Amino acid sequence: MLLAWRAMTSHDGPVRFGHLDCNSPIASWRFERQVEECAASSPRSIVDIGCGWGELLQRVAARVPGARAHGIDSDVELLERGRAGAAARGIADRVEFVEYRGEDWTEPADLVLSIGAPHAFGTSEDALRELFKLVEPGGRLLFGDGIWNRVPTEADLAAMWPETTVDEWRLLPDLVDVAVAVGFRPLRVEAIEQSEWDDFESQYLADKEVWLLANPGHPKAAEVREAADRHRDWWLRGHRGVLGFAYLTLGRPVD
Repeated sequence: MLLAWRAMTSHDGPVRFGHLDCNSPIASWRFERQVEECAASSPRSIVDIGCGWGELLQRVAARVPGARAHGIDSDVELLERGRAGAAARGIADRVEFVEYRGEDWTEPADLVLSIGAPHAFGTSEDALRELFKLVEPGGRLLFGDGIWNRVPTEADLAAMWPETTVDEWRLLPDLVDVAVAVGFRPLRVEAIEQSEWDDFESQYLADKEVWLLANPGHPKAAEVREAADRHRDWWLRGHRGVLGFAYLTLGRPVD
């Protein structure tokens, strides 16, 4: 499916997310467990806020016959990739990808997914508060967000993306406290290993690097090379070891 997506896209430059199965740092074994646990709750309705191409959404929906699912994102190209994937899996009749602002979605679901998209709401606290409203009583939320592995120093922050602040992410215990404070109960709390970050960043950059190897004299090559080198510095000399990523499986109590 990934190769088919690469073939169907047409860019005068590197493809986007061509080497990634999903747009978050996660090992295949952890991803498979998430799919299994999400499907085990037998949701009748699923919504993924900030879905990208909705790989997790598709895999869960494929395992829950009869479940209806919506993937919500504003990136038209990634939504098209999602629609192609759903068609290939034979679930396009019950998995809909909708161009919409995630923070404006109001239709609740038994299972809500939101991975790496709290910025659509503001802070992680804002996101959890608003996502709570979208989870049906007795339902589940799978929430993914960056966390600090340790409180970063000023030197750490200076080496990261421009304008990164210490308030941008929380330590894992603090993020869980926020989830509990808005009304959720934590069913699983997990943080990725460094190898999962390294795999993610390597695969993210592979789009540019593979293209550069094949197109060293392209008019855009210098621009692409500079962007790749800058991102690699942010990773290897900046956030590596300091920034982590957490997945929280959260339950909303019945009314």
